[in-house]
Amino acid sequence: MRIFDADRQEWVGHEQERRIAALHDRDATRQGKALRGVVTVLALCGLGFGGWALGWKDEPRPTGYLAVVDRPAQSADGKAEGDTAAPSPAGVPPAPYEEVFDEEGFRLAVPRGWVRQLVEPTEDFNVVNYRSPKGDRRLQVYRVSEPSPYDSLRTWLDETSMPVGFDQLAPLERMDDEGRPAARLEYVADTFKDEPDIGTWHVIDHRFESVDGELYALAVYGSDADGRDDEEELMATALSWFCPPDEICPAP
Repeated sequence: MRIFDADRQEWVGHEQERRIAALHDRDATRQGKALRGVVTVLALCGLGFGGWALGWKDEPRPTGYLAVVDRPAQSADGKAEGDTAAPSPAGVPPAPYEEVFDEEGFRLAVPRGWVRQLVEPTEDFNVVNYRSPKGDRRLQVYRVSEPSPYDSLRTWLDETSMPVGFDQLAPLERMDDEGRPAARLEYVADTFKDEPDIGTWHVIDHRFESVDGELYALAVYGSDADGRDDEEELMATALSWFCPPDEICPAP
């Protein structure tokens, strides 16, 4: 009996059939081994690629893309060691002061929120007050007509009726403001006309020659009950920021 070999496209006999069957079995075995080999190789490749990918993922990024910030050591309360109050930016008055350019033409620094008040001139100059919202603190600015700061204060002491409770804290002092003449009077008083009753007032009256050669007065008023440092600070800040009309002064 003959059968048709579909692979060879021919008719074969019984012996030939067995030989072909044996060849088919051998080819099937080889194909199976080859397929398993391919699968093994692919598996190994997959494992290798996965390991490489994981390793690449864990590699550090290029340092050129990293922003490194050195942070100071912190103390137990969470504050950076060596921290201090941030200084005011250059050209800006210290908090809570602000730079003002008054309508009379001068510049100075006053606490934020203070209200300006113009007093009717008694001679040929205007008196400007800057008052705290409660009215218990005051900064006064005006032009002086006497020949020197010392003479101006001496005249005020000799010719003016002193407020109730007036007590001069120190002798009238001649001073020098960067090579220009100045004088200062410090005193306390119980009351001032048209001013609130806050108990004893502490006053610093500073008169000086400015960069334009003219004489000016800065006077600060405040309660004596809370100490005198706040009036000293108010005077020092206002004086350092003062610039007369029609002059260009650098920021202190």
